Amino acid sequence: MKLNIQITGLPRASALRRAAAHKIDAALARYAHRVQAASVRLDDINGPNRGGLDKLCRVVLRMTDGSTLVIEEVGANFAQVIERVADRLRQSVARQLSRIIRIDRHGIRPALAELAS
Repeated sequence: MKLNIQITGLPRASALRRAAAHKIDAALARYAHRVQAASVRLDDINGPNRGGLDKLCRVVLRMTDGSTLVIEEVGANFAQVIERVADRLRQSVARQLSRIIRIDRHGIRPALAELAS
């Protein structure tokens, strides 16, 4: 899995990059064989001098089957926003892969069994 992290105009960019990489890698470790690439964008929407709910974390996953998954969170603190995105990624990828497996089990295999008969 290729991981690309974009941070624009933020202080402590290297610390944020390490934290985001660690959380995203941990969230996707179980599914790394099914994820082709992950692109993470961290941004302070209103700029570093203004507070509020303006810390953005957006993750775009490209799966090996060609599908794309986008997760986005906004909050007041980068650590919390990254944590929420990692949790949502873990849940969303698991849900998407369970749908694929369910379709394979109930759709394709019975049809192949009928053709073999």
